[in-house]
Amino acid sequence: MILLLNAANRDAFPALMDDMFRIRHEVFVDLKGWEELRAPDGRETDPWDRADSVYLLAVEDGRVRGGARVTGAGGPTLAGEILPELFADAPPIGEDLLEMSRLFARTLEAARDLLSPVISEVLVAAAELQRIVGGRGALTIMELRLAQSLLAWGGHPEPLGLPQRTRDGVLIGVMSHATALASRNLRRARGMKGPAIWWADGPGEAPVLYADVLRVDPVGPDWVPPAGLTPLERAHMTPHALAEAYWRTRMR
Repeated sequence: MILLLNAANRDAFPALMDDMFRIRHEVFVDLKGWEELRAPDGRETDPWDRADSVYLLAVEDGRVRGGARVTGAGGPTLAGEILPELFADAPPIGEDLLEMSRLFARTLEAARDLLSPVISEVLVAAAELQRIVGGRGALTIMELRLAQSLLAWGGHPEPLGLPQRTRDGVLIGVMSHATALASRNLRRARGMKGPAIWWADGPGEAPVLYADVLRVDPVGPDWVPPAGLTPLERAHMTPHALAEAYWRTRMR
């Protein structure tokens, strides 16, 4: 299950948030060797873990298996601050853009395998989230072989520069465009037959599929996000509030 945590429900899941930060420390510091991020409390955080950050977490039996972070790109981005050399021009910014970072998986094998089931689930959910909230795309730094795989699966990662070898392998800066067709292609290629994102108000609530609350599959051609909001603002709404905004305009 890929659970969406945003400003509306994140405080209700402190154990999952703590688990995520500790796994990120294991993956990015202990496994990948990002020593500059080593923390005495064993929790990896950076300036982009903000109050307006959104998290997609693969959760099983109350524990985090993997995930990714989504932030707005209206101001300075991680890509622009950390690896601007991956981009032919300055990395794009704008209120109509998102940025995805900190893609990870819990186990050593899954963390090293970019095509592992948990990474695949998170990527499919990320495309679904882009469809839910709309916007021009999502800025992402990814390994070249993952970008190539996304293309092979029918996704739409637009290269924004040439690949370069770094301490973390060959990386490339891309703009991911989650069109309806690309999102459906990713589901099909990864063997997923339906929506990926789940929602819960808190640990005591039964999770529900985001698409079931919306009453429309966001990767279908009929979904159009409610107007008058930025993608990040939509990402922080509950599915019930987003569904109300969506259907209100169609009931007039």
